[in-house]
Amino acid sequence: MRTIDEVRAALVQRLGDEAKLVLLNSRVILRTGVNLVEPRPAHRADPAAVERVLGALREMGFDLNGARGG
Repeated sequence: MRTIDEVRAALVQRLGDEAKLVLLNSRVILRTGVNLVEPRPAHRADPAAVERVLGALREMGFDLNGARGG
């Protein structure tokens, strides 16, 4: 995954419900400073931000590596 939007889409698919993202998003913000619901333009395609979010999600039990698009 190369953008926060791709991460968000994969996570929503994994969660199965957009409403669940709101609950998880608070934890992601606290761990990474990146808001998945309303990402800052600077974070959207920042490789470091994407990796921080993927790492935090992995630590929380959401390994999205299988959904990685390249």
